[in-house]
Amino acid sequence: QQLYPGLIEWVSGSKGGRIDYVDIIKRTLHAETGDVHKAAVVNFIPPQQAARIVHTAGLTNNDGWCPVNQRTFESEVHPHVHIIGDASIAGKMPKSGFAANSQGKVCAAAIVSELHGNQMPEPSYVNTCYSLVSPDYGISVAAVYGYSKDKGIYVVEGSGGVSPKDADATYRKQEARYARGWYDSIIFDTFG
Repeated sequence: QQLYPGLIEWVSGSKGGRIDYVDIIKRTLHAETGDVHKAAVVNFIPPQQAARIVHTAGLTNNDGWCPVNQRTFESEVHPHVHIIGDASIAGKMPKSGFAANSQGKVCAAAIVSELHGNQMPEPSYVNTCYSLVSPDYGISVAAVYGYSKDKGIYVVEGSGGVSPKDADATYRKQEARYARGWYDSIIFDTFG
């Protein structure tokens, strides 16, 4: 918004963004509310749910997501099946690739602990995401998560946050530099 005022508009589903149909000739989106949105470029995000494979396997609940033990990521529907990432109901963790990477490490520790008959260590999870708005303008969000039987996965108070809205150009340039390093690190960590 700061770089291109009035150019980007977000319309959430709860605020009239649930779309009935798209007219590609007129470049319009027609919402359930009757509102019509005209745009040159649209990033339409449909209602989300877990992938077909977990539905077919009977691992989802009525909302279309997979209930898991949030300490180990073992399915609450089928024992000895572990589910991480977007498909899982992971408490306060966002549905992001970085979160899934963190969940995968906790899940692996749970499986190895079970195979060896050991007590699983107390889990800790993390999420960090960077975005480049332009080559020299980065933004970020980060948090550390803990687990308790009562709350499931929760945000550790004071553990993270988002980039400040009023950051200066030097700060944004540094965030852009961090974004590139973050991307390289997560790609290497995930794929080797």
